[in-house]
Amino acid sequence: MISRLILLRHGRTGMSGRYVGSTDVPLSEEGRGQMATLRPMLAAMGIDSLMASPLLRCTESLELLELGLPVCLEPDLREIDFGRWEGKTFAEIEAQDPALVQGWAQGGRDFCFPEGESVAEFTARIDALKTRLMAIEDQTVLLVTHGGVIRSLICSLLGLSYDNYLIFQVAKGRYSTMDIHSGGGVLTGLNLGAAI
Repeated sequence: MISRLILLRHGRTGMSGRYVGSTDVPLSEEGRGQMATLRPMLAAMGIDSLMASPLLRCTESLELLELGLPVCLEPDLREIDFGRWEGKTFAEIEAQDPALVQGWAQGGRDFCFPEGESVAEFTARIDALKTRLMAIEDQTVLLVTHGGVIRSLICSLLGLSYDNYLIFQVAKGRYSTMDIHSGGGVLTGLNLGAAI
């Protein structure tokens, strides 16, 4: 049986241009407006169940959608922890840790954000989440989560290496759709929803 995933990236937070992973920030007024705009679209999609990252920007996004379904807060939907790079711009990070930035740019699952999470730990969470999602049958599931999680899930479900995650641009306050079957997934929509 085919299931459908709706992968919603939380609304805008006012932290654009900064690395925000584990930092718990609320939505901005613009982000709240994005959720109000999406509410009727998502309400019409026949959603059976909801899963969300426990971080405030995701739980607040979900509350504003007012879908009236029980919510499963899923720790594996959290964004990667950027450690001491949290809240900084790329220029600030590069000035502070040029050698580490070079290591990050080379890719690989052995990279660990300083005082944060390793890429291997993050992708292990995504692998565990994928296994649980593949076991769901004949449901439409809304996941309210983060850009890195959505990019990585798309790669995993399409059978692509995690090294390809940056080929997908995932906009805040927009959703993507995937149909899931026993062999993997089919990307059926990317960055859907009305702009505000």
